[in-house]
Amino acid sequence: MRIKIRGTEDRTGGLQIQPIRDILEERGHETAKDGMEGDLCIHFTRTDEKGYSVAKAGRDVYISWHTRPEAFRALGKALEHAGKEKWREENKGTQGNTGLMFDCSRNGVLKVEAVKEMIRQAALMGLNWLLLYTEDTYEVEGYPCFGALRGRYTKEEIRECDAYAAQFGIEMIPCIQTLAHLRTALRWPAMEKYRDDADILLAEEERTYRLIDAMLASVKDMYRSKRIHLGMDEAFYLGYGNYRRIHGEVKQGELIRRHLDRVMEICEKYGLEPMIWSDMFFVTPGGGDYYNVPADYEWPDSEKPDRRVTLVYWDYEGHDEDRYTRMATLHKKLTDQVCFAGGAWIWNGLAPNYAQAMDATKKAFLGLEDTGVTDSFCTLWLDNGAETPMRAGLPMAAFYSRCAYGESTDPEEMESWFKMLCGESYQDMLLFDRLDHIPGTGVYNEGFANPSKQIFYQDPLTGVFDGQYAGTGLDVYYAETAKLLKKAQKRAGKLEKMFRYYRLLASIDAGKCELGVKIRSAYLSGDRDILARIADKEMPDLRKKVQKMHTLREQMWQEEFKPNGYEVMDVRMAGVETRLKSARRRILDYLDGKIPSLPELEEERLPYFTNEEGKNASGKCNLWENIVSAANICGV
Repeated sequence: MRIKIRGTEDRTGGLQIQPIRDILEERGHETAKDGMEGDLCIHFTRTDEKGYSVAKAGRDVYISWHTRPEAFRALGKALEHAGKEKWREENKGTQGNTGLMFDCSRNGVLKVEAVKEMIRQAALMGLNWLLLYTEDTYEVEGYPCFGALRGRYTKEEIRECDAYAAQFGIEMIPCIQTLAHLRTALRWPAMEKYRDDADILLAEEERTYRLIDAMLASVKDMYRSKRIHLGMDEAFYLGYGNYRRIHGEVKQGELIRRHLDRVMEICEKYGLEPMIWSDMFFVTPGGGDYYNVPADYEWPDSEKPDRRVTLVYWDYEGHDEDRYTRMATLHKKLTDQVCFAGGAWIWNGLAPNYAQAMDATKKAFLGLEDTGVTDSFCTLWLDNGAETPMRAGLPMAAFYSRCAYGESTDPEEMESWFKMLCGESYQDMLLFDRLDHIPGTGVYNEGFANPSKQIFYQDPLTGVFDGQYAGTGLDVYYAETAKLLKKAQKRAGKLEKMFRYYRLLASIDAGKCELGVKIRSAYLSGDRDILARIADKEMPDLRKKVQKMHTLREQMWQEEFKPNGYEVMDVRMAGVETRLKSARRRILDYLDGKIPSLPELEEERLPYFTNEEGKNASGKCNLWENIVSAANICGV
């Protein structure tokens, strides 16, 4: 479709033609040159009134907008309804700032072009914040080990993304760590003097604050935003490592307050406006549970954060509106500046957990409605190695943005809008949820079960989860899921590889979920024919599928992320291939009489997860090293 654009002159407030062209061309459209007519003519007009309106009459579309993200969201609506003769929509806009946070620290560091793609998506969703979560994946002058070999961003790369985001009216905000979650930086011997423990910086040491000064100087030089997210979450062992040896025992709440004060001083030096995750101010009064602080709790003054800091209340799993209301009210006791962070749930294993994410997000917006907490962003974490593609988070990002704008998340409306955003079927992408949302995991998979990862990685001869899934019918369930994904794959657009990838995962899990149990049963019963069939047919077939899936994952990784970090995924997937090969060899050696027995098959298989009655119950096990073997992998 050829589209004529009107009203992008400077007098409209700086709405530029190039970012509009980028969005249109990405969706297969072209902008009409001067003197040419268009199939559609879009007229942009800036107004002083918050929100936007879109009105279509024939070939003409009239967009009124107040902020640039609203203008781009309205553009998306115009594209969505371009086939209608007459159509109109108005929206009052969001109450506060809204955005997406992309994890670029769990091995997958988004390429510059991928960041730009996400900027365009965020703009079409009408979002005005974009945070890059970078623990040590950015340059810090004077500290060469910081982010070494991790694919860290150069200053030029961040500046390029930041400038591009500004064209869409999107503020890029650095999201770093200044206390915990710095394991990959602190692993280097040269960084040992900065450690409290393996993951946490040594507080109240001057060299630590010189390092943090260098961090903040670096991000100040990259980003134009004055806002900065300092992290400071999940520092559960703060003060219990080298700090205790040097300084003795300390109240953790008082120590984190003093550390924050020092970091705030550095922020003031660079004119930065900080925000932090809030959990470390809640864990102790909650008895170790972030979400368990009584509604009437009052913090001692010595443990309250500086009221100038924005506290980010993160909650990815609540299904009770009252929980969000209570937590927001408690946060307001500590500061007037509170921001909410929800989650896309693409960090639970190999596949996304959409059902959990969508219900939690919906309940969060309802619970926060009258609390005064209006700023929010949706996190796209990539725990344990960025196994789930980042683009798998797009359905959830789209869902979040509609909640932020007070719009319906009705499946039909989501289908139409998502087709415009991504060129894919929303309902088809939701099929990915089936991989972990298996029967017995509840309405929302609120227990975060991730069987697709457990089954895929577990060993064919010493399967940690053999006792968990035997006889549960998952082989039939995953085979049906593979068929559904194969049909959806035929309808897919640019994300066809992802559909192929998840179809293969479903097919592999259909074959692997009973594989170890069948091998053991045949061995113990002396059924050599079944063992031979498994070794000659089933295991080679599975290995070929794993090889195809492995190839696809590499292709998708290289499209989204820098090459650094893929080596971990490579090793893991190659391990599945290799163990299918070597396990087959052991079975054949046994059948050929080369070895007298297979002792690894003689031990009873126990369920990994059980409920209070001692019966099997699905659960979450997301660390690869705890899935692939019962042997020791990551420790001494």
